[in-house]
Amino acid sequence: MGRRITSTSIFLTIMLVSVTSLPISGEYQDDTWLGNVIGPERLEAGDEFGCQTPESAMESINFDFVEECKAYLSGRINASRWGEQPISIGTPQGDLPLEFRDVLYNAGFSVVGDLSNSDDDRFTVIHRNGGTVESGLSNRSLIESADEGELISLYWIARIDDMNIRRDRDLVEWLSDQDYWFTTWGEWVTHQKSSSSITVETNSNSATFSNPTLGIWDTPGTVLVENVDQDITLEWSGVQYDPLEKDERILRAGYREDTDGLLYLTIPPGDTVTIHSAQPMAISHAPSIFNGLKNGITIAGHHTTNMREWSQDFRDAPLRFTWLIERSELPSPTLVLPLLSISILIATPVIIRKIIANDKEHQRSISGPSIITP
Repeated sequence: MGRRITSTSIFLTIMLVSVTSLPISGEYQDDTWLGNVIGPERLEAGDEFGCQTPESAMESINFDFVEECKAYLSGRINASRWGEQPISIGTPQGDLPLEFRDVLYNAGFSVVGDLSNSDDDRFTVIHRNGGTVESGLSNRSLIESADEGELISLYWIARIDDMNIRRDRDLVEWLSDQDYWFTTWGEWVTHQKSSSSITVETNSNSATFSNPTLGIWDTPGTVLVENVDQDITLEWSGVQYDPLEKDERILRAGYREDTDGLLYLTIPPGDTVTIHSAQPMAISHAPSIFNGLKNGITIAGHHTTNMREWSQDFRDAPLRFTWLIERSELPSPTLVLPLLSISILIATPVIIRKIIANDKEHQRSISGPSIITP
């Protein structure tokens, strides 16, 4: 009897340990693809990695996830080719509370979107003005009607609960052929700031353009120089960058001479480039979109919990993505399985005894009464 009690106690202890060792609410599952193979490949190609505001955060007014997501990302992958720290975050629809904005700013986030509103000059708000790339819901006319020179941001999510979402294959193929700069939220914003920071010093036969280091990301900036003679030479302070082809749509440092005396210069922070001319110069310049392209375009991958699932449909497309990472929460603990195991443990001996008793009764009925011979 004592052995039975001891065995039962040991089993119940094991079951109790199994229950208490289950993941509790607030524990998260890591995406191994983020820091291995897929994440690095997307980073090298020009994608960006930012954070996503969980839907529950605004309801609970708990903004601890901001620093947690930043640490999670920073420990696995750089945010961009141009900078290590994430600056972009997907935020909920409507106005952002001041407390939330303060938390974001203190954590280094400066780009928010894409359904939010804010007049806080600490942030650049990205708007979802290009619709979605989801099959059946995409709207090409939204993209075509965008003002020239602005960023077009589209929406993508690969899975909602247990339902997989299909991309609009025709839209993706059409976008891939357009005269757009394939960029990301943070790249677009930091390129604008970098472009606006470029200064010029001129004399009669030369002009030197300088791009200071801003300390955000090391994103190149672009200026359009007008009234440039055809007979010029360029002298870079560091690397002698190759000319840009007209159809290049991924940001890099370089230059492109266009018709009618136009010259596009894309200069990295900390570098200078001097234009030398045999003739006196009377140039003008202004910040420009990269390579003189029509628009910037990016796809924001919202609630990205698995890089393989979210990116697999776009493996061969030249489009660039802003991946807004959200760690998937592990399921809350449940007593169903442990209780079911206990029930089976209790029921099994009873059933076995019943089977044995029935079997003995059956054997007696077959053999009949015992016969004693004299």
